[in-house]
Amino acid sequence: MAGFVDDPQILRAILELSPDLIVVSEFSGRVVYVNPAGRRLVGLAESPERELFTADFFTPAGLSISDEVEDNLRSRGYWRGRSELQHFHTRAPIAVTVTTFVVERSDGQPSVIATIVRDRRRGDERDRRLREVADAAAQFGAEQKAVAELSRLALEAELPHLLTAATAAAVTLVGVETAMVTRVRESDNTRLSLEAVTGPRGDGFDVPAGNHSLMGYTLSTADVVVCSDRLAETRFPTEVMKSYGLRSGVGIPIAGATAPWGALSVHSADARNYADRDITFLQTVADVLSAAIRRIELDRQVRQRSMHDPLTDLPNRALAYACIDEALERADAADTHVAVLLLDVDDFKLINDSLGHEAGDLALVRFAQRLRTAVREQDVVARLGGDEFLILCEEVRDIAEAQQIAHSITELLGAPYAHGSAPTPLSASIGVAVSEPGSSRRELIHRADLAMYRAKDMGAGGHAVYDDDDVYDAERIRSLSIDLRSALERGDLTLHYQPLVEIESGRIVAVEALARWNHPVHGPVSPVEFVAVAERTGLATDLGTWALAEACAQAARWREFTTVSIRVNVSALQLRDPAFPRVVSRVLAATGLEASALGLEITETVWVSDTARVAGTLTELHDMGVSLLLDDLGRGHSSIYYLDRYPVFECFKIDKSFIADLPGARPEAIVSAIVGLARAFDVTVVGEGVETAEQLEALRACGADYAQGYHLGRPSAAEDVTATLRSAVV
Repeated sequence: MAGFVDDPQILRAILELSPDLIVVSEFSGRVVYVNPAGRRLVGLAESPERELFTADFFTPAGLSISDEVEDNLRSRGYWRGRSELQHFHTRAPIAVTVTTFVVERSDGQPSVIATIVRDRRRGDERDRRLREVADAAAQFGAEQKAVAELSRLALEAELPHLLTAATAAAVTLVGVETAMVTRVRESDNTRLSLEAVTGPRGDGFDVPAGNHSLMGYTLSTADVVVCSDRLAETRFPTEVMKSYGLRSGVGIPIAGATAPWGALSVHSADARNYADRDITFLQTVADVLSAAIRRIELDRQVRQRSMHDPLTDLPNRALAYACIDEALERADAADTHVAVLLLDVDDFKLINDSLGHEAGDLALVRFAQRLRTAVREQDVVARLGGDEFLILCEEVRDIAEAQQIAHSITELLGAPYAHGSAPTPLSASIGVAVSEPGSSRRELIHRADLAMYRAKDMGAGGHAVYDDDDVYDAERIRSLSIDLRSALERGDLTLHYQPLVEIESGRIVAVEALARWNHPVHGPVSPVEFVAVAERTGLATDLGTWALAEACAQAARWREFTTVSIRVNVSALQLRDPAFPRVVSRVLAATGLEASALGLEITETVWVSDTARVAGTLTELHDMGVSLLLDDLGRGHSSIYYLDRYPVFECFKIDKSFIADLPGARPEAIVSAIVGLARAFDVTVVGEGVETAEQLEALRACGADYAQGYHLGRPSAAEDVTATLRSAVV
């Protein structure tokens, strides 16, 4: 290693290639060597014309510390500090850092002084660049923090708050006096509206749209517009900028669905060259605003869809109920009345039966359009589901005015349609209820419902106003509901089972569980009545859960010796409960019944009236492997659209009203059409209410798969069905 360092050639190369000035001098100050970098630094020729001394290299200021340097060299042999050289030609000072030290020679010759000089300007330039990098990093970090905060607000905050935060960030990080968000006014497309502003120039904002301002030009071109100095601007008039005392600015379009939603702009009172970094930051902010606006619009559309009927675009049940609640509050405060009109389309089933569901849907759309024109502008028209509609009328003086509204609706609904525009006009039975001080929405709708059923008794197209005589039915419902709750608690209800038979083989493939109630006072209560009572008083879920558990337990015992499956009816309240699939799963686990052996029957009326709310529940049940049957097909006016969109049903059960008229050309044509529809959806068909051999044969001819009815077996107790099933096995 020592030999390598002592190599003169290597040491000379180090001196010659060093970027720092290196001088070797005698103690007298005479310079004996200057390396190339040093000569370049001070402008010294390779062969100076005269002998040089170290003092020649320094300015007077640099020489002022020569005594200090000499003392340190003599006492310590070393000195380091700052000094100042001078250029030999320009005499310009050069700030340097000097390191000088005594070098003892190995050949016995007098010692020399070696001086290494580093140009401080290189360090200053490096420091400047480092400061620039640090400043840029700090600016970038601040911009990213601002964008992150705006992105958070875009998900959580209201739009005005977000827009104001965006303009504040633009003012701070671009370093301008004013930032604003503008857009074309919705009410007057010749002017711009000021949506948000940070800075002193928002008062009295009045700017024309179009190419008359920086913001208008930005919106017209849908592009970034940079105006460094309005005095040199030729693309658009600058009078608006001048009137607000502005000299420069940048406009960034905020993207909308098909055209700019608005513009984000920054403004300065001074001429200014805006950096690319500023433009990029403003574009990022505009992108965040655009995304937030799209989210808000999407939320609005989702709310619109969730609160409106998809077929007629009328408010749905949820929105109608909310409107009634608000109207009742206003009525109580203003001492006025609210009228609720419930409408049920008369004989709508005939439209579906004779012309099909698409024609029925079209008729409902036209019916809804007529309702809109029949009421006052401020009234709310809603579709509750199926063929049931509701009208909310505020500021009704009295019952007579409500009756007049109902009469006007009846008259307009009965007018003939223009030729070819619809199959037939529809009439409706209308129940009217007028609020009293303190009336609740539930009470008002219940009264209108009672009045509507009285209107139906009067014939098609009638209307009736609620009166106290309608309360009789309500009292019986209340009494039965109390007794039904007690019966459920005591276990007084039973299940009977009716067979479902495969038409071709005559084999029992399933049994339907049917609840029975023998009232201790009234005797046997019709299932139609007590099930309706359960649904209207909140007992439907308890009744349904009991029936499901009881039926599954019995089916599990039967499946020890047969493959028969069980069918259980499900209420609307059960289907609306998101937890219902978990209830079914727990019952199956507790009873040991496999999911494929359970079929749940959902009436068409429930399906049609609440498709959006129950479709998710039905899909979850279908995915569990539970069979789903659409019961009473033909009574609820199913939309083919919904059946196609939610392919969850495995079987259609034709309503018994269609079977009653079999055999016969017209009823057979209707049943055959339903069978054809079922085949299109790849589902099986059951004919309900079969009471004669002729009806069974007609069903066979129409292509139905299964049949059910008194001709094939009446509902029986579990022990009787057990005996029947065992005999079939033998």
